[in-house]
Amino acid sequence: MAMRAVHKRYLREFFPAMFAYVLLILLSVSWLKTLEGTVARTVVTLLPTLPVAFVIRAMVRVIRDQDEFERRIDLEALAVAGGIGSFGFFTFGMLLNAKVLAAPPAEAVAIWVMPVMMFVFGMAKCAFRLYYHRAR
Repeated sequence: MAMRAVHKRYLREFFPAMFAYVLLILLSVSWLKTLEGTVARTVVTLLPTLPVAFVIRAMVRVIRDQDEFERRIDLEALAVAGGIGSFGFFTFGMLLNAKVLAAPPAEAVAIWVMPVMMFVFGMAKCAFRLYYHRAR
C-alpha cells in the first residue's frame, strides 16, 4: 500500500524536527555545564522545546488531514495514552505520597510525562490498527 500525501508531509515535518530536537538536547546539556546566570540557562534549557512544538504541529496537521477512520484510530489511541499515562503518574504520585517509593527529583518525573504519553500513544495506535484491520 502506497503512502498517502498527508503521511508523506507528516514525515517531512516530523523527522527534521526530531533531528533538531536531538541535536539541541545534546547541545543544551553540554552548554548548561558552562553557563552562569538565570537568563542564559533558561534560554539554553528551553531550546529543545522549539522543535517539540513543530512535532506537535505536525501531529495536529496529520490528524486534521487524515480520513475519518484514521482520525478515529488516533483519537482512541490518544484517549488510551492520556488515560494510561495519567493513571500511571497518578499511581506513582500516590505511592510517593505514602512514602512507599523513594522520591526522585521532581524534574526527573516531569521530563518523562511527554515521552511516556507519546510511547503509549504509539503502542495504542498500533494495537487499534491491528484490531480494526482484523475486524474487517
